[in-house]
Amino acid sequence: MRKAFWSVPFVGILGLVAIGLALAPGCSKTKKETLRITCWAGYAKPYVAEFQKLVKEKHGIDVEVQISNPTDQDEFFQAVKDNTADLISPPIELPKTPRFYCYTAGSEYLQPVDVNNIPNLKNMMAVFRDDITPINAGNRYGVPYNCGPYGLAYNAGVIDTAPDTWNVLWEPRFAGKYTINNNFPKVNVWITALALGYGYADIFDIERLDREKIQQQLDILAQNAKSLWDGAANPDEFPELSLATTWGFAAQQANLKGGNWRIAAPKEGGTAWIDAWYLGAGAKGVTKTLAEEWINFMLDPARQADVVKSQGVSPVVADTGDLLNAEEKAMFHVGDENYFKTVALWRVMTEETEKAFNDMWEEAKKHRK
Repeated sequence: MRKAFWSVPFVGILGLVAIGLALAPGCSKTKKETLRITCWAGYAKPYVAEFQKLVKEKHGIDVEVQISNPTDQDEFFQAVKDNTADLISPPIELPKTPRFYCYTAGSEYLQPVDVNNIPNLKNMMAVFRDDITPINAGNRYGVPYNCGPYGLAYNAGVIDTAPDTWNVLWEPRFAGKYTINNNFPKVNVWITALALGYGYADIFDIERLDREKIQQQLDILAQNAKSLWDGAANPDEFPELSLATTWGFAAQQANLKGGNWRIAAPKEGGTAWIDAWYLGAGAKGVTKTLAEEWINFMLDPARQADVVKSQGVSPVVADTGDLLNAEEKAMFHVGDENYFKTVALWRVMTEETEKAFNDMWEEAKKHRK
């Protein structure tokens, strides 16, 4: 229940006034603030100068943006746990994943966002805006930023016809000619299960899977991979490959280097991640407001169009205006609600399932030479 104005302690009122003055556009004395962002590479650095200009003009603040780029999702959890980040960009389900749970009463590592400070949220596609994954106890904690597949990429300079099944990864002719992810074990279990005929209702629960049957295929998948990648696939390796799994980034980067890579559409379907911005519990006062300003800034059409152009994945807003051409909009499903109903968006899994998938992947890697 909202408190009456006169019930707020006088000291609290003074604090609110101080914050208001610090953010006032006409404030005569320029303030200096720091915003600490832990995010995947490419999510912040290219946009710092524009953000600093916005903050200076709007709030009269010189903001230093300190960026840290992890290669593993564990680092997001650690950053908010240790209060070394004001803002993080993990997979949307990470804060509710059992081993990373961020909402334990008395030791919350995240805090809700003030949606009034994020007006661009209204432009988000309903499939992302209505996702309850980043909602806890009725409050919004996370704000979706972009979305992409754990996709099957193929070298169109080597393979004439787009593969239509995940089973292509098990074809003997491609042994030693593909790369797959290493540090998200679940994604390889998922594609193995899909290749074996399991559906979306099954792949997120170890109890619905034949573990022994999947393990046999997972062993082969790991054994025959030319390389395993952490964080993102290495586009410099792509000229030597025929196939690759990718979040989308590497295929885009490989093409910018002269490659001819495409993303296939396996008939078995696939999974798609959503990365979201979350506020660390330690971000207070002006810092919290600037963090929310960043989130809103990243939902601006210009930045969302750049999600396609620079990252090679899908934006979460429904419309980027004329900043993308028709081919780009079609390829990355801009505003296409129906498409996102055909893929399995990553879900929170039980601790038992997470552990089983991790153990299965560790076992599979033992078969590598």
